[in-house]
Amino acid sequence: MNFRILLLMYLVFITTISFGQQYKEWEEHDVVKFYEKKEITLEYNSLDENGDDMYDNDIIYYVPTKVKDDVYEIEVYEKVSSKLWQIKGTNIYMKFRYNPYLYKWDEGVLEVSYNSGTFYKKE
Repeated sequence: MNFRILLLMYLVFITTISFGQQYKEWEEHDVVKFYEKKEITLEYNSLDENGDDMYDNDIIYYVPTKVKDDVYEIEVYEKVSSKLWQIKGTNIYMKFRYNPYLYKWDEGVLEVSYNSGTFYKKE
């Protein structure tokens, strides 16, 4: 009986370790910085710096933000540009070093270290 318990514990331990490192074999993409989306809604008839009418009352911009060093299971969501993607369920965006081949709802693991990191796309 003790042998079965030990065998079961060993199998659970080995499975956990092997799955924990398995994502390192997935397609990886360098994340160089994280950004937070900000929005300003202007009053009607607002003017720009030249005194011209502003027809778009919503201004969207992205400011650098910090993300805690950790490993996260995430899903990409909105593509802003070829290198800027939103992390689903957050107001945080990842800027990639190169144009990643991603699609909306791609899942994976994000390793963050010193406010940059690597996104491993789930296969």
